[in-house]
Amino acid sequence: MKQLPTFPPLLKGHRIAEGKSPVRRAKAMVEKGELGAGDLLWVEDKNNLQYCVIMEPEVSRARCSEMLFLMMVAFGDALGALAPPEMAVTYKWPNDIQLNDASIGSCELELSSEEIDGIAQWMIISIQIAIKPENILHDPGNEAWRTTLWEEGCGEITQIELLESSARHFLNWMHTWDEEGFKPVHDQWMGRVCEKEKILPGLTSGEFVGVDEHGNALVKSVDGVTVLDVVDALTVVNSQRVTG
Repeated sequence: MKQLPTFPPLLKGHRIAEGKSPVRRAKAMVEKGELGAGDLLWVEDKNNLQYCVIMEPEVSRARCSEMLFLMMVAFGDALGALAPPEMAVTYKWPNDIQLNDASIGSCELELSSEEIDGIAQWMIISIQIAIKPENILHDPGNEAWRTTLWEEGCGEITQIELLESSARHFLNWMHTWDEEGFKPVHDQWMGRVCEKEKILPGLTSGEFVGVDEHGNALVKSVDGVTVLDVVDALTVVNSQRVTG
């Protein structure tokens, strides 16, 4: 009998077959009214951690982007609880998660186009992490920009362990966010940000100096400090991923 993950009481897990998109499934079911806040859809895939959480925001669209950073910070804590202490988890704006200076995954955010009083009816926050390479015989030197937990010496961590830990830390950070706002998430994320000169190439010129109170990038240039919208950056990053 296959082991199923155990989730905290506020989350209800739904298993999705390997090869299916949890975000597409979540979007279809929430639009039909079959799923809602607290439903977590996860993919049964030993090589990858893929899951999403449906949320019903009570804040403006501008603040929904804060969930990207909350999910990244939660995963960093989750992996830190399972991996050897020398594993260095860092973040690359807007949504990339890195281990030992190579990408192991990313987070995504999707918002309903329908809203009431400026508040989206639903949002879906998702994460995908590479646990093992699809081909165990592949040469990691061919794609040095990305890696897997297995390649970084964390191959003993199972998908179920990582899923359970990530979900628990996500709820812990949601509680902190509810009580204290974005600042604790912001501070934790900035404490793990990757080398700043690696962040903005391909997005804009200028120097990354941090993120604002909603996760937008603060960019310094000869003209002063400007703000780069995180949602716009996600669109650019995703289009580069498709065309690249």
